[in-house]
Amino acid sequence: MTFEKTFHDKAQYKKSVLIASAFLLIGVLMELFFGHLPRSLFSFPGNIWMTVGFVTVFTALFFLARKTDLVILLSSVPFAVTTIIILGVLTIGLGSINLSDHHTQGLAGKIGLDNITTTWYFAFIFFMTLVNLWLAILKRALFFQKKNITFLLNHFGLWLTLFAGVMGQGDLMRLTMQLKPDTPEWRGTDENGHLVELPLALELKRFKMETYPNKLFVINREGEALPKIRPESFLLEKDSLTHQLLNWKITQHQYIDSAVLVREHEWGKHQMWGSTNAAKVTAENLKTGAKETGWVAAGNFQFPPETINLDSNHILIMAPAEAREFESAVLVYEKGKMNTEKKNSGKPSYSGKRLEDLSDKL
Repeated sequence: MTFEKTFHDKAQYKKSVLIASAFLLIGVLMELFFGHLPRSLFSFPGNIWMTVGFVTVFTALFFLARKTDLVILLSSVPFAVTTIIILGVLTIGLGSINLSDHHTQGLAGKIGLDNITTTWYFAFIFFMTLVNLWLAILKRALFFQKKNITFLLNHFGLWLTLFAGVMGQGDLMRLTMQLKPDTPEWRGTDENGHLVELPLALELKRFKMETYPNKLFVINREGEALPKIRPESFLLEKDSLTHQLLNWKITQHQYIDSAVLVREHEWGKHQMWGSTNAAKVTAENLKTGAKETGWVAAGNFQFPPETINLDSNHILIMAPAEAREFESAVLVYEKGKMNTEKKNSGKPSYSGKRLEDLSDKL
């Protein structure tokens, strides 16, 4: 009896691996020819119909053909183990790969390694996992016993979590809003750059951000911070401090956290919109004794960054300041009726029915 069961399990494992491998191959081919899985498939009301269809089809399949080899295999432990292992490899293994822009343009990008969860082959394996869970629930519920309650609740909860997570992703939208002081904004930009009107508006009333002092790095002409394995930096905390970066001794003379370009290669302090950070430093080559004094600046949308050429292959730069804490006060308006006087501009009117102070701290 034990031998027959072991032989039966081995046969089920082989069949499970064959089925999963076939679906993986079909999914990879579909990914190459058709691209990513459309998110619109999981948007309302399509996701509701897919849920009803899934439950109806596989519940009917179980009760009509539960003694067939196919249903027995799909609800078996070997099939569950196979799909879970493959799903784990896809999510934890391949999903943790960070592809560069160069690789995303090649074969790795075409088969979706930069975004595994949107690929056809991931969807097929995920679908088979849901089928296995649902059939296992029905099989155990068919012969109900008190000792099965824990199993049923555990498996149904897992199935519901996985299924709902997939069926709800089509309606998930991530938008970016650019807020300007005292200007209500009711539009957001999606990942494709399209404007989306929202049922609410936000108005920035106050914004305050504190940052850490900037850091200086030595980079090569390719823009890589050095040393490559663990780049060294100089934190500009206090004037007159010195620090060694590679073969250079860096001395900080003056650090300005709100700097503007007053003349060529000369920075001064000014609290204007768009000011950046700058520092006057001296870089001394410890091998040759050569010195270079000048300004380095982080730069931003208003001012270009300023650097010091240490030699033909090394450059001293200032990295952008890292945020330490920021606070914002935002008015949140509920959308009211369209203002007929402003209809031509496409800008709806809003009634300030709700006021919220939103504080975000890192």
